[in-house]
Amino acid sequence: MLIPLISTFIAIIISAISFFIYQGKFILIPDNVSTIFKQNKLIVIGLNFIAFGLLLGLVGYVLSLGGNFRYLRVIILVIGCLCLKISVAKEIDKLPELPDFFKAILNINNTQVLQIFATIIVSFLLIKSLVAVDWINGDTWMYQLPFAARFWGLVSPEQYMFEAEREPFFNTSTMLPNILQGFFWYLFGIKRPQGANLVSFLSLIGYFIFIKHYLKIPYYLSVIAILAVPLIHIAATSCYVDLLTNVGFAITLIITYLLYLKEDFINYKNVSIFILGGFIAANSKYLLVPPLVLVIFFVFIRILWLIFYRFNPASKIKNILTLIFTMAGANIIIFLTSFKNLVIYQNPFYPLKITIFGYEFNHTVVPSEDYMSDKIEAMFPIQRWLFSLLEIGAFDERRPWKWTIAMDYVPLDADTFGMGGYFAIYVIFNIILFAFLCRKNNPETRVALGMVIIMTLVTPFLPFSYQLRYYMYWIIILITFNLYLLLQHYQLTKSLWLKPQNYGYVGIIIMMIFVISTRWDYTYPNPMSLDKFMNNDNRVNPEVIAILEEKKQACLVGFTPLTFLYNSQFHEGKNYSVKAEFSYGEEEVRKKCGDRPIIYKK
Repeated sequence: MLIPLISTFIAIIISAISFFIYQGKFILIPDNVSTIFKQNKLIVIGLNFIAFGLLLGLVGYVLSLGGNFRYLRVIILVIGCLCLKISVAKEIDKLPELPDFFKAILNINNTQVLQIFATIIVSFLLIKSLVAVDWINGDTWMYQLPFAARFWGLVSPEQYMFEAEREPFFNTSTMLPNILQGFFWYLFGIKRPQGANLVSFLSLIGYFIFIKHYLKIPYYLSVIAILAVPLIHIAATSCYVDLLTNVGFAITLIITYLLYLKEDFINYKNVSIFILGGFIAANSKYLLVPPLVLVIFFVFIRILWLIFYRFNPASKIKNILTLIFTMAGANIIIFLTSFKNLVIYQNPFYPLKITIFGYEFNHTVVPSEDYMSDKIEAMFPIQRWLFSLLEIGAFDERRPWKWTIAMDYVPLDADTFGMGGYFAIYVIFNIILFAFLCRKNNPETRVALGMVIIMTLVTPFLPFSYQLRYYMYWIIILITFNLYLLLQHYQLTKSLWLKPQNYGYVGIIIMMIFVISTRWDYTYPNPMSLDKFMNNDNRVNPEVIAILEEKKQACLVGFTPLTFLYNSQFHEGKNYSVKAEFSYGEEEVRKKCGDRPIIYKK
């Protein structure tokens, strides 16, 4: 109660000051300064916004309003501060001599403000990646880090075995991100798995560099605009592979976009970048293989059209043969995991069960259908996707944070599981902005509009499309196009309101709402070592460790997703073998655990 009362008291003082300034009767400042402030009404507006934002603190406390009401207060306070900064900066030459420190602050222009903010956010996320294990996200410990550790020999198969259904995925499915994670983990040492976080972080930095080079989008704008999306912000310091996968796919889409804009775009560098992006996407997650095939088809059609209608007719046969052989080689590289599995296991998506035209491919795992509640399953695919995009029914009080990377922390069959994650207001803002920018009829807007329409028609029908983290390329590309087209629009119009810096401020407001509502847990670099993570909240039970040391091998049932924490490599001086298993019926557990003694989680 004390803090809301103090905020209210400060709000009353600020309101009184703004009133006297407006009347030109504020006796604590010289008359000439009072006149300047009276003439500059933006100062009065800014002060009143700040006062109103502070006053709402008491209103929220008395009426027990949280959540969206808190976000409203943040927006009002930020707007008030911006009004003050902008208004005072305009009159700085008319004000009395100010200390250099205050002058420097007031003279910071909009671009510099955005650059400073972007630098702080990126620095926070980099440091967080280096000092904190991915303690929030369950899949990290269930199979991402275990795959990485097993591949690089940090943990041997004798020391840790996956669940019976998980083991076939090792070395057969798309493991590129885990190989990269294991590399950084190997460099950092067995007790510092946070090194694996760098894969996601560096992939995003790579994308910023890519669009700066190809689309001339300033770093500060891309950083703020893209990191304002909650799922991307969270993924940037996690061991989930979705960000790397979607960055790779987004790169192929941007290269395709430029290919449709420029007739002289085909060269070794651009082809190599496309192959690299495709290789990352196809070898990081099976889910993006089908849409990637579609992208390659559009690339093939475009190049074929250029050969027939734009390139030298005398070289037509040579160019067609070059295209065919290049496409064949590029596809083998891009879909390397799928080709390998097709040759070895007669199934490009091994070990998953897939059926094409009634033919059932070799498999060992049938994908689970337990991830959809009856309500979600009853919706049409596009309805599910739109509800998730607009976060309709997405939020759940059972979650410790408003947003999580998988929108989980609820039962798998909950209506809220997997729904949302892009921040609905930000999605709507970007859609409206994109529609406005596409009013200008030129090749850049036409091709961008065509790509967004195709993405929007295809994405909802992909598997589990309502779980937005799997297909983050949609929001990444939408924001990228907005930045690119907005920069072009501003160069032509010099619009006062529709300019890139204002987009940046919108991104800051959205990001700060997200950051504050999640208590800075996904942003601020609070250290979290492996030992601290294991010891907090009794994540590792010493009694279980003692039993494992005594029996030398055991099957841990029901410890998912943290079974991996019990492997002996994490416990100095210990040497035993652990097998992980899910909670099934007693007979099924005994069958999967084999001869190993079974330890159930209490």
